[in-house]
Amino acid sequence: MSRESIGNQLKTERKRRRMSQDDIASKLKTARPRISQIENGRYQGSLQLLERYLNLMGLELTAISVNRRPTLDELDSIYDED
Repeated sequence: MSRESIGNQLKTERKRRRMSQDDIASKLKTARPRISQIENGRYQGSLQLLERYLNLMGLELTAISVNRRPTLDELDSIYDED
């Protein structure tokens, strides 16, 4: 999973919850530009901040083999309309 896709998932969940980047930054005790970097896939800081943001949104970071076949759910998500 790329930084961009992680950021997109976080951004989607944040918007679903009707929260601003400032709201998230305040809860995580960080600056709003850090939240923007994470959501845009440009964040290169500590894994701890990223994990805290994921936890706040009810998500978790997992590692998967890049050589495995996608699940049916993953294939379905490719065709989701935005």
